[in-house]
Amino acid sequence: MLTPQELKTLSASPLFHGYTPEGLNLLLEEIPWEKRQFAKGDVIYAPDQFRKELAAVLSGRVLVTKGDGELVVSMLTEADLFGAAALFNDEADYVSTLTARSSCTILFLSQEAVRQLIARQPLFRDNYIHYLSCRIRFLSDKIDALIQGTGEKKLTGFLLRQMDGEGLVSLNCSMTELAARLNISRAALYREMQKLEERDAIRRDGRTIVIQRPELLSRLS
Repeated sequence: MLTPQELKTLSASPLFHGYTPEGLNLLLEEIPWEKRQFAKGDVIYAPDQFRKELAAVLSGRVLVTKGDGELVVSMLTEADLFGAAALFNDEADYVSTLTARSSCTILFLSQEAVRQLIARQPLFRDNYIHYLSCRIRFLSDKIDALIQGTGEKKLTGFLLRQMDGEGLVSLNCSMTELAARLNISRAALYREMQKLEERDAIRRDGRTIVIQRPELLSRLS
């Protein structure tokens, strides 16, 4: 059974946009699902350790890496999803490694549960299609970030993609993890951050970055 807070978190996920926590509670009574706990450091998914399930993070943080962990893809937090890459294909391995960065609670929906929701719930079906479209764009942006030549271009491109409507970027990872995600050294990341601050393009406030001159970032990216 999900707690009221877990239902609220799940209703904020891309899959269940438009559902109330109360409606979600009724929906979950009709399909198979499982809630699992993970301790910090646990490997949740790996290329040779996964199941055909779609998962939503109810609490905690999950680090997504490729290779031997040298490439950080993303950091998942509450309401984020994973597992779609394996849900409806026949590949023998998973695309990345997911590791709990803190204690985590995760909801898992089996392939059959997702099939039932797509067939019975038009809102869920549309949400799922939208989610997959967003994932394609996310992966395209990741490729762009990797092929951009300089640390400056990688950082400014990242900030512009992550900036919200108020010009804020909220980091959900450490600077070391961000450097790995951008495929640059930690020293290079701090150097580029400082250069942008000296030009009044950004201002850092803890893990929040205020974009003060987005037009400058656009020219540099």
